Amino acid sequence: MNRLVYFVVLIVAAALVLSGCSVTIIHPPSAASFMEKNEDKLVSNAVGFVTLGDRVNYRSGDVCIAEGVKEVEHSNEWHEDWAYRSIEWPVGAQVSFQKSKGYFKYGFGFDFASPFVQAGLVSDYFGIMGWSNLCLWQFEKIEYAYFQWGGGVSVIEQLPIGDNLRIGLTQHLSRNGREASMVVRGAVVIGYGRSAPVFYDEIGGGGYVSFVPGEKTRVGLEFRYGRDLSYKRVDRVSGQKSTLHRYTIMVDFQGW
Repeated sequence: MNRLVYFVVLIVAAALVLSGCSVTIIHPPSAASFMEKNEDKLVSNAVGFVTLGDRVNYRSGDVCIAEGVKEVEHSNEWHEDWAYRSIEWPVGAQVSFQKSKGYFKYGFGFDFASPFVQAGLVSDYFGIMGWSNLCLWQFEKIEYAYFQWGGGVSVIEQLPIGDNLRIGLTQHLSRNGREASMVVRGAVVIGYGRSAPVFYDEIGGGGYVSFVPGEKTRVGLEFRYGRDLSYKRVDRVSGQKSTLHRYTIMVDFQGW
């Protein structure tokens, strides 16, 4: 119990420190790692992932728009030559620590540098996972000045095969946070309060397989598809709009 308290204090302290840098990037956590149950101790998870498909990157020459989002090129509260640019990183990493109590499971972790919490129900064949970042207040960024919450819920169906092999299917509805940085005259500005995430709504699904190659550490391979409900890609030349689709491949290590 004392170890769990230490983790809570660590997560809260990290959230207070990192909030000054507007760090609330959030993606759906690994479903395969959440379905791992162990009531005797905390389950440690390390996850690496790569996102393919329609990532947001201004180098491609296209822009993305959203209904109801105030589009402002320059922020008068900073400097007339300053604006924000969205760039979605192709790779990411998560670390989490989870605890089971009967069918209930809860945990704490980091999505890269963003602290988050997760909780839900887990059985051998079915699970419900919810997650949320810890920064709910508004940051300095004017272009996307609305509720800075990110999180979601995932429904998981699992089929155990023998003692070591598991396969599963997932469906999720989430509000993800992707990267954005301040730019001034084309140059990226790095520093305190100079970045904030752009949030978007996503619906999707996927599947995973997990197994134990050795004696203790379980390895999970997970694929997730996401359809962006908030943004459309707009071709600068034709003006044609298209839906953003993301494909994420995750590898997680449980019990390291």
